[in-house]
Amino acid sequence: MRENIKKCFFLALGFIAVGLGIIGAFVPLMPTTCFLILAVWAFSRSNPALSQKILLHPKFGPVINNWMTNKSINRKAKCTISLSIIAGFSISLLVLTPSLTISAFLISGMLMLLLYINTRSEHHASENDIELDSDKLPAQKVIS
Repeated sequence: MRENIKKCFFLALGFIAVGLGIIGAFVPLMPTTCFLILAVWAFSRSNPALSQKILLHPKFGPVINNWMTNKSINRKAKCTISLSIIAGFSISLLVLTPSLTISAFLISGMLMLLLYINTRSEHHASENDIELDSDKLPAQKVIS
C-alpha cells in the first residue's frame, strides 16, 4: 500500500510539473524546461512510459536528455534561455516599476541566473544521443 501511495504522489507531481511547464511556455519568468525535468524525474518513479514520452518530445526531449545525462546545455538553448530571461525580467521591471531596492534584487537574480546557465558545459549532442532506448536513459530507480 505504501508503494502505491508513493507511485500516486510521483504521478501527481509529474502531472503538476507538466502543467506548470506548459504555463511556463507562455508566461515570462516561469521556466518550462525545469518543470519538464522535474516531470521526467517524477514519472520515472511512477510511470516510465510518461517519462519516455517527454524525453521523446522533438523540442524539449533532446535538451532535457542532454541535461540529465551530461549536466550540460547546448549553445542554442543557452542563447534562447538567456534571451528569454532578459526579456522576462525587463518586462517585469518595466510593467511593475518596482522600488530601487526591488529592482536591484531582480537584476541581481537575473545576473546570477544568467551566470549559472552560461557557465554550464556545452556537450554537443549527436544523433545517437537523441535516440532514446532504455540503455541510453539516465539511470533511475523505478518504484514498482
